[in-house]
Amino acid sequence: MRNVWLLFRKEILAALRDRRTAILVLVFPLIFYPAMLGLIFHFTSQNVSDGRSTVSQVIYQKGEDSQVLADFFERNEDVVTSFYEDRANATRAFEGGKGDVLLLVEKKQPSGVKVDISYRKFDQDSEIALSRTKGILEDYLQNTLEQKLGSMGISYDEITPPMEIEVNEVGSAATVIGQEVLKMMLPYFVILSIITAAMGLGAEITAGEKEKKTISTLLVSRLSREEIVLGKFLAVFLVAAIAAVFSVVGLIYGLGLVGIALPLNNLTPAVFGCILLTMLPLVAILSALVISIGSFARTQKEANVYQTRVLMLVVLTGILSMTGGIDLGNLAFFIPLLNSLETFKELIAGTTNLLHIGATFLTTVPLAGLLVYLAIGLFKREDILFRV
Repeated sequence: MRNVWLLFRKEILAALRDRRTAILVLVFPLIFYPAMLGLIFHFTSQNVSDGRSTVSQVIYQKGEDSQVLADFFERNEDVVTSFYEDRANATRAFEGGKGDVLLLVEKKQPSGVKVDISYRKFDQDSEIALSRTKGILEDYLQNTLEQKLGSMGISYDEITPPMEIEVNEVGSAATVIGQEVLKMMLPYFVILSIITAAMGLGAEITAGEKEKKTISTLLVSRLSREEIVLGKFLAVFLVAAIAAVFSVVGLIYGLGLVGIALPLNNLTPAVFGCILLTMLPLVAILSALVISIGSFARTQKEANVYQTRVLMLVVLTGILSMTGGIDLGNLAFFIPLLNSLETFKELIAGTTNLLHIGATFLTTVPLAGLLVYLAIGLFKREDILFRV
């Protein structure tokens, strides 16, 4: 281990002198993530504000005996109502995008009216218009009921309703966004930070040394091939782990800057320790994979080409975990990379499932050891190290 430590220290010192590595690992997460979150939160808040101030466009087809209801829509300041006498023309106008909501109103026997509402699902403006339309209809129903009860000599205010509903708003947009970021986005950015940091340094100290012909000096030293690989692996492992920690700090710092409340009550010291332990095998897998690729590649450029494929796989895995695109149940905790992210999400939410944690370690630790063994095997082959 003394020889491994010597090579590890040499590679770390070289990485610290490299400004690109320092910027990628230390500066980038602390500047880019807060700026990115600030922009996301700014435009999200802008959309919420715009939704509140937008005047909804309602297409209203007036049927027989619906003038009272039409007057309610005409007096409301949150909607602009376009009245049509013909049903076909009203429908054609809505389908042409001239309104957010279509109301087809006709008389209902023996009394009252029938209202047919059409809106565009998943369209923000249309859904806002639908909510406002429902509010106007509720006002109309209450007004109609008051008039009918008054004609019978009964006061609407004196009637005790069979049910009283009170809706209380709890939480805030900042808290909701904070919960979603911690649960969905944080694991994705952590794995992205790990792979990008590992790729930058791993290719430099393996394929880069081949290209610069400095690998020969290292091979003729007293260090064995196993010690060389382990020293380089530990250097990449440390840099990638630091990048992961700084990505977490950058995201939390960025959320605090934009005023997002973080639900950190569930993150007890024990849970935080489990998160760190879950993250380490993931760092080991990606670091060993990068070392193996760099050992096989002829040049640093070739290594970057191979690593790009790995980056695409990692990004795809992160997106699947972030969006929940595929529900694999317990099987997800036996799939490398994905299992670490899923366990990460559970721990952030405050759920400690020992079965899932055990399954994650059962698959990730042996895989990391296998990749390190593969890198050692590649380093022992002269036809791989010195091929042109």
